[in-house]
Amino acid sequence: MLTMMVFMSRRHGTFTLLMSFMLAAAGCNYQLHASDSSNVARGLRFVAHNAAFDAFFADLHDEQITMLQLPEQERKLRTDLASDLKLSDSATTTVLAERAAAIAQGLTVQGTTLKLDVEGYNAVDEADTAAQMRVNGTLDVENLKFAEAITRAARSELKLLARLNAKEQTLQRLAARAAVLEAETDRTFATSDPKVLEEVHRNLSDAKLLLVLMEERRLDLAVDAHRTVERLATAVTTNPALGASNEAPLVTFVKQEPPREKSAVRKPGGGPATPVRGAAPKSPQETNAPAADFEP
Repeated sequence: MLTMMVFMSRRHGTFTLLMSFMLAAAGCNYQLHASDSSNVARGLRFVAHNAAFDAFFADLHDEQITMLQLPEQERKLRTDLASDLKLSDSATTTVLAERAAAIAQGLTVQGTTLKLDVEGYNAVDEADTAAQMRVNGTLDVENLKFAEAITRAARSELKLLARLNAKEQTLQRLAARAAVLEAETDRTFATSDPKVLEEVHRNLSDAKLLLVLMEERRLDLAVDAHRTVERLATAVTTNPALGASNEAPLVTFVKQEPPREKSAVRKPGGGPATPVRGAAPKSPQETNAPAADFEP
């Protein structure tokens, strides 16, 4: 049985089988050994000719396609950074971080320190993620490109991580729908051909298994993305104090206002000033106001 074969395999072997399902969904010429495998197992959209069941299998198929694309997206992020750091496309996250650390340490010798600030490890919306490079010192053109490449890579990985975090909820909802449909299968298809009922049961069973595998794959990708951002941030940060709360704030001076119109007319000969009719007396605060003000 297909289900037995999957559960008896090891984790990475299971993912190989899962990817085989997904490759089939993408239209690749891949033949499973089990000739009686379900549509879901072959990566195809199953049609039960029932609105609720068909909606579920359509959504499941969409998630299969998405999960097939995500590993490639994550790989492209690493290869792009490898290219920016002048490394081979096959460079691992560890190699990328080591190269970034070497460049950052070289900048420290020149008197320039860095800190990569990142936010949104647990975000489920890309808009709630951020990556910013803080620089103390100067960067030439080449090193500016380095700082931008690291920041861009961290930003992209965080966005991917947010999509993966959101997908956890999507897979959980699909699993809940599968459980409800499974409980209703016999009643819904009571008047159908027994072969149809059996086929629906088999596809639902494989759907539940596939959702478990997809969640494991999602978690693996999320861990990889999280680890990549952490390693990059650690590698390039040579001055953790940059941006700290005790760092002296920037001061912006407010333009001094022009002197106000005199409110009193001094008598000739230096006599006491005569107040102008209708002029309001100055308060003590106005009398002692500083010449300029500033805001942090």
